[in-house]
Amino acid sequence: MSTDPSANWTPMTSGQQTTAPRCVNCGNQVTRQFSRVFGDNRDVVHACPDCATYREMKTSDFIPEEAR
Repeated sequence: MSTDPSANWTPMTSGQQTTAPRCVNCGNQVTRQFSRVFGDNRDVVHACPDCATYREMKTSDFIPEEAR
């Protein structure tokens, strides 16, 4: 832990973009592992736990036919 008083922690503001994947349906940020497991063949997440149930995500009901 730093004791330097000039070393301030500056969290990201909501306007800054990250490279973390996001849910296409609601826009929430998800982990890369989540996108590999529940995303389509290009790791695009069409639904996350905030906007769908795990059963819906596991059966790929949110993935468009052309992306399956």
